[in-house]
Amino acid sequence: MRLPLLADGILPLAVLAFAHAASAATVSGTVTIDGRPIRDIVVYLESNSGATRPVVPTSHIVMDQRNLEFLPAVLPIVRGTTVDFTNNDDIQHNVFSPSAIAGKFDLGAYGPGATRSVTFNEPGEVLVLCNIHMEMEAHIVVLRDPYFALSTNDGRYQISSVPPGNYTAKVWHGRFLPAREVVVPENGDLALDLPVKK
Repeated sequence: MRLPLLADGILPLAVLAFAHAASAATVSGTVTIDGRPIRDIVVYLESNSGATRPVVPTSHIVMDQRNLEFLPAVLPIVRGTTVDFTNNDDIQHNVFSPSAIAGKFDLGAYGPGATRSVTFNEPGEVLVLCNIHMEMEAHIVVLRDPYFALSTNDGRYQISSVPPGNYTAKVWHGRFLPAREVVVPENGDLALDLPVKK
């Protein structure tokens, strides 16, 4: 089973959830970089009490190759997720990464309609490239905890099913930017705007 993409190739703003559903909160707000709202910013809440109970994703996530682009170009996932790299162009593509946390993988060249997959077990940033079409580039952000979202065109984000506790709110836009500490309450949701300076 694969999680569906929206029409423009962006994942729905949802996260994997597990226990504590009864007291879990929704964290939402607007993220801006130097005062401007920007889409495709990863907003991530990392638990300060240590790693949460490991989430074992049961579905694969798709990063498509279409019109000589990786879609989505920014893909946040929780560790342990398998990503299917589909080729929906009418030409051959190659998918490789020089990133050590992903094992510096190279899936080789494969043709239209084919899919090759990689499982990402280590948190960190993964650069994804095609050695046939050097202009193609994407980023996979592998996260320890399953509380994250991508911002929309107006900078809005929403993270659901967050258990109460102390977290570090992190923002990724080409790299991780300065973080801040937040407390998710026992009762009620949390409005959290994140103005960030590069």
